[in-house]
Amino acid sequence: MSEHTLELTEENFQQTTSKSGLVLVDFWAAWCGPCKAFAPTYEAVATTHPDVVFGKVDTEAQPDLGGRFDVQSIPTLIAFKDGVIVHRSSGALPRARLASLVQSLQALDTAQVKKAEENKRLTEQGIAPPGVPAEAGWDEGDQEWGHGGHDADGEKHGPWRFWRADGTLCNECLMEHGKPHGPFKRFHESGGVSQEGQFVKGALHGPRTWYATEGFTTERMHENGVSEQVRKTVMVYDQGRVVGIEHFDGQGRRVVPTTGEPYPERPKAVPPEAEFREEEGQWAHVHLDEERERHGLCRFWTAKGELLWEAEYVHGSRSGRYHSRSEDEYLDPRVAFDEGECEDDLARGVWSLLDADGKVVMTRDLGAAQGEEELKASPVFSNLPRTASAWREYAATCAEAKKYREAVLAVARAAACEQRAEALSELLARVVLPRIPENARAVAGQTLEGAGDSWAPMADTLVRGGDAGMLLRGYAVLLDQNDRPRAALDFVNAALLLHPERTEYLFTRGLVLLNLGLDQHAKRDAESLAATEPKTAKFLEAYARCLYRRLDFWPAEEKPHSTYDGLPEGPGQELTAIHRIVQKYATRLQLVRAAMLKRFKPGASLPWIPPDLSSLLPGGPLELVVDEFDDEEGETISIDETLPVPEMGLPDLARAARADWNALTWLMWACGERGVAMPRAVAPPAEFGHAAGMSSQRLWRSRDIRVTGGRGAKMSNSPGFEFEGVDIDELHPNLVGIAEQQYADMQAMFLWLINPSNVSPWQDNLRGS
Repeated sequence: MSEHTLELTEENFQQTTSKSGLVLVDFWAAWCGPCKAFAPTYEAVATTHPDVVFGKVDTEAQPDLGGRFDVQSIPTLIAFKDGVIVHRSSGALPRARLASLVQSLQALDTAQVKKAEENKRLTEQGIAPPGVPAEAGWDEGDQEWGHGGHDADGEKHGPWRFWRADGTLCNECLMEHGKPHGPFKRFHESGGVSQEGQFVKGALHGPRTWYATEGFTTERMHENGVSEQVRKTVMVYDQGRVVGIEHFDGQGRRVVPTTGEPYPERPKAVPPEAEFREEEGQWAHVHLDEERERHGLCRFWTAKGELLWEAEYVHGSRSGRYHSRSEDEYLDPRVAFDEGECEDDLARGVWSLLDADGKVVMTRDLGAAQGEEELKASPVFSNLPRTASAWREYAATCAEAKKYREAVLAVARAAACEQRAEALSELLARVVLPRIPENARAVAGQTLEGAGDSWAPMADTLVRGGDAGMLLRGYAVLLDQNDRPRAALDFVNAALLLHPERTEYLFTRGLVLLNLGLDQHAKRDAESLAATEPKTAKFLEAYARCLYRRLDFWPAEEKPHSTYDGLPEGPGQELTAIHRIVQKYATRLQLVRAAMLKRFKPGASLPWIPPDLSSLLPGGPLELVVDEFDDEEGETISIDETLPVPEMGLPDLARAARADWNALTWLMWACGERGVAMPRAVAPPAEFGHAAGMSSQRLWRSRDIRVTGGRGAKMSNSPGFEFEGVDIDELHPNLVGIAEQQYADMQAMFLWLINPSNVSPWQDNLRGS
């Protein structure tokens, strides 16, 4: 703890916060990232205010203090003055905001605070506080008292005034038949004006001016990153739409809102209508439609007044002429600008690369603009395989129709089929804009970050010269997420053909291979990654083991153990009920098995596909029900035994198979069986209770990692366990869910088994931690 801040505990908290003067208290915790980020700011402001006490409460060490003040999120800052709470806020404050807050709280009159609190208590009782007319009405929605006239229909009409719960005047305005119409003013608690402007038939119109105050206020001013140096803001409205904003400091000088620095001098080339955007360091002249979407010609300049780019928009979409500065972007060093046509944010037709004098250096016909729905439905993304020659034929058809995006993607699939990239490289060199490698990667990266889940933007970026390997890999990810792993594999293989040195693509291919069920191939990619990316390789290997484990009699592979107390002694369900549930598990596993086999050639035999369990179903599969019932305490319990098999990809099916197989084999073990067989009796092993406790303990450990990052286990010293050869605390967070699903089903099975009042392991109340 710093010499400038004071650690507060149960022993010294009351004495410290009840003394005269200002006391700030930061409620924090060591595991909280925002708390750590705020700590240096808190310390820095403390050094400049030696007359203020800056206290800190560690909520982990002092949980009662956090509870006493209802601290729900951290960091939380609470300020006391003369023993009275005068401020409370959550979240890390910037240094300037914290310093300004301290200054305003130092000037705060605590007598007024106490009076305001008394007035708030009157408001809570429905009594208008002093200064508020007795006839005023309380509006629960706006949290304000209001008083004024009404028209014949009972609508607000004429002058109206509004007061806060503490009795301070907050608003004066004119109303016309229920809508504000005419000038209005809002006020700070001190009485100073906080806003003034005018309404026209309910819509703001004309200038609306905001005024800051040095004193305490609940009125809005310095929000969304606006600097404390801004003392006045003028927003100009046109029938409710903001059409201009200007910010001023205390001397009336126009300033940049985020820093409070003087507004830059406007270059001669920049029209007076343009506004300076400090976050980009650019001047912008943007036309907007009624929905505040870009519409018409929009232009942007550097801070020095050099035109960056201009484009025509139609209701938010870039459509029409586009012209942009593009120095150091293209392979030909003469290129200074590029220009062409756009349609719905996509390039189309002939694009030109120009030198500094505006002369054409080269042109490329980028073909037709192919939109989202057209590309999404394109055969190039089909999961059905084609031969290389068939893909080349389709590419030629697309090229003839100037659908160059599809043509390139079709040739990429042909390249993957043949494992040769020459034709793909030649086509790319002929039809796309030739960018330098660094720029090509930057352009592709920008698209992948902003639109990597869409079909058209990546193809558009491809013909505009974005890095082909990155974009083909992006399509592989998108296709894999849409359960088209065969198509995904072609695209990532094409990307690797273009850039075999990019070993990171092996990870993407490994994930695709796992979605295809080719776990041994994925493990080979993991081996290739081990030298350069060992952590990624280990994740891929662990993921393969988690998804595709041999389905043997799993209880034979480990000795159950639990440290929980009060373990059950044995099953409470009858043998007939157990037989029914065994058959429910068998029915579900048969559905998963059938769905898995559809994805492979006839006769495929893979050790992780559920075995044929039809011998457990001599009368055929059982009905899987969705139902509800009320328990003994009147609580409604839901049951859902079904599986959404048609909507499940192979990894989802594998996870479901793993969870059901584990629960089924442990159910058989719990009845005394030592292999996969219908239980012949209810003869629980001696370790029955430990197995039941183990399922709950492991479920809790898995959920603790997902929810708290393992903090609960560390605090309670809860023992860990290995999951597929990896300590649960070392298992990648993306894989912990597989363990959680397995032990949630195992726990539900044991909770059903030990209590005869339970109806099904798929009851929603049996899946807690």
